[in-house]
Amino acid sequence: MRWILSLIALMCLLPGCEENGPNGPGGGNGDCPQEAFLTVSPVAFDNITDIVPLGNLNPPGHTFPTDHIYLGLLWQPGEEAPDVTTLYAPGDLKVKSCRAFEHVNAGIIDFRITFMPCNDLRIELSHVSSLENSVFGDVSGLEGWTLENEYSTGGETYRMYRKDYNIDVTAGEILGTVGGNPGQGALDVGTYDYRVQDPVTANPSRWTASSYLNAACPLDYFVEGPVKDQLLSLVQREEIPGDEYPCGVVHQDEPGTALGCWFLFGVDDTYPEDPHLALVHSNTQPSRQVFSVGNAMASLSSGAYAFVPETSGYLKRTFSDVTADGHIYGYPLGYPGGMILIQMPSDSMIWIEWHAEVSTDPGTWSFTENKTIYVR
Repeated sequence: MRWILSLIALMCLLPGCEENGPNGPGGGNGDCPQEAFLTVSPVAFDNITDIVPLGNLNPPGHTFPTDHIYLGLLWQPGEEAPDVTTLYAPGDLKVKSCRAFEHVNAGIIDFRITFMPCNDLRIELSHVSSLENSVFGDVSGLEGWTLENEYSTGGETYRMYRKDYNIDVTAGEILGTVGGNPGQGALDVGTYDYRVQDPVTANPSRWTASSYLNAACPLDYFVEGPVKDQLLSLVQREEIPGDEYPCGVVHQDEPGTALGCWFLFGVDDTYPEDPHLALVHSNTQPSRQVFSVGNAMASLSSGAYAFVPETSGYLKRTFSDVTADGHIYGYPLGYPGGMILIQMPSDSMIWIEWHAEVSTDPGTWSFTENKTIYVR
């Protein structure tokens, strides 16, 4: 899992950031089929170490559960980057566009390929290290590409370029390579299905600038058979009896409770995610819950802090039980020690503060001027 620790690059200012229009609903080849249609693994199985499911947490750049999966790439001991390996088209698809991401500080460029196989479905392959000339032409100088945006997140500054293609590729066709870039240990695979009903969220208006609410499991679109079976076998996720989400979960908001995504008070922008907060289940160990802390808490450094929840009392109470009931709830941390305190003064606001030293007696808990306020 070395690549998770090295994954510092955020591919786009918005998860699922293609807007409606040419690359959103209505931009593909007719109506979408009801049956699965992907048949080829985008990377040879010998070069995939594991698959990290939906909902990964890597704050501050990915403070919220990620809307894509990660295909971990083979990485040799002592090397700065994973092996370079071939990227294949996972099905008969239409390439609508590509984006190039210039990592200004790191001095590298990588790509995202966007497919629209039909009107209401979008598939994205990100952290592509090179594009095949026979398919995309010479992209070495980014001639004909349009600079769309420049932004900073996760400690890096990015310039994002775009080029439209509208070309058909066949399953198994070589599209380029992945691997070879320091800090990019995985191929990101995202799927956004506009036919799926939007999930329950505490504040839907927070997500209107992206396709986050339409995120789906890419593995669901692979035809039943050995390719899909082997991909599913690589997913690193704790098995729980009755679990219906082997590919992980993105959306976890339970309105009126602490469970879900929270936004720094006074910050209107949902993206970048750096200042925000998520109180959610672990994507690899869903029996555990996680404080995914961005960079705005006055008392605690950015990080993902996990614990095993309890269903009673005020210590380590499961997030879905924390409501605006007037109580403070405490969460001891193994690292860096101390305790996180949270309280919901209303259904749409939460207070949070870390104390280096505090008793486990709830009667002694209180907040100071160092508390941080988040809202829905």
